Amino acid sequence: MHRNPVQFSLVAELDRQVSATTLASALAALKDRHALLGVAVDRAAPEAVFRASEDGIPLEAAADGTPWQSVVAVEQTRPIPATPGPLVRAVLVPRESGCAVVLTFAHQIADGVGGLRALLDLVAALGGEELAPSNVPKAQEDLLAHVGGAVDAGDAVTSTPGEDDERMSAVGELMPFSGRRPHVDALALDRGLTARLVRRCRLERTSVHAALCAAATVVLHRRGREFVRVLSPVDLRRAVGLPDEVVVRFAGARTGSPAHDVDEFWARSRHTRASLSRQRTPTALKAGSAALADHSPSSGGEAEAMMTAATAADIQITNLGIAHPGRQSSSVLRALWGPAQITQLRGEHIIGVVTVGGRLRMTGLTHDPVAGLVPEMGAVLADACAGSPRGC
Repeated sequence: MHRNPVQFSLVAELDRQVSATTLASALAALKDRHALLGVAVDRAAPEAVFRASEDGIPLEAAADGTPWQSVVAVEQTRPIPATPGPLVRAVLVPRESGCAVVLTFAHQIADGVGGLRALLDLVAALGGEELAPSNVPKAQEDLLAHVGGAVDAGDAVTSTPGEDDERMSAVGELMPFSGRRPHVDALALDRGLTARLVRRCRLERTSVHAALCAAATVVLHRRGREFVRVLSPVDLRRAVGLPDEVVVRFAGARTGSPAHDVDEFWARSRHTRASLSRQRTPTALKAGSAALADHSPSSGGEAEAMMTAATAADIQITNLGIAHPGRQSSSVLRALWGPAQITQLRGEHIIGVVTVGGRLRMTGLTHDPVAGLVPEMGAVLADACAGSPRGC
């Protein structure tokens, strides 16, 4: 991340206007609330460490009415400096009616779910809620040491199509950071389709996330891809009950799909869910975390090699699930978008998903656009929900 910065943005659209002064005050409260939002990276020691930063969270204002998509595209071209910190910044986008707030985080201090926690707390502070300070997050290995080994119900299936394909282990190519603006696409499913999708997934004994993965593979296969790998970050907070904190708490899970395996959408979705379920068991997650701790990279080159091996995929789908704003802030929160991110892997497509107010929203970033990827995923989901459930 020193040579190839990795950072992501989350967007909150609000129904009311917010001044820069008010937002700055809320950001100060947010920094006091979450310890890692007030740090810098000290590389003077033999190993880089976090140090407290005395500076406030940087705040900028975009021109009135600037599309939030333009803001997050620019944010991906501007690395967050390791010093003097903090490793997060904010952009206020005024509008004639309401506003948008964009928070951008260095991936060293937060993952998507942690960023969402921070954004919801910021919206709460803007709504007048008090933010109580929290403690410095504990080491992930220490927390996982106390986690049991219960098995997810999805483990009943021993293998799924594409899982043992040799193409699953192909290594990605990391491109030098160039500062190019990525292409940004976005789609919000309406409430009716979102509700139908949730109901249909329950009937089909699958998950919304698995359905999103299946939709992405269908679109990419239609574009001529013979084999599609999907990377799904696994949130350790939900998977094994870790605290809901602003910190990095995720593992990666990959699924594969041969082109001949997408004729039946819901079968593909169930296969994906089964594979992901096995990869997110406490035993599997603890083993992966321990292996990473035991073989931590000793140089930037090693870190980059590990990243390209672990995260290589045709598409990454980061699904933050359903966001739950506080009671006071839910009335002013119009929409959430993200996470919006690029990791510098050649040919990558990264889609962030979050649901709030009964609407699922997708945000896609890439340097190599596939025409209509995100909107066609929405169309695939709509078509799949329109048919009759199995057994009916």
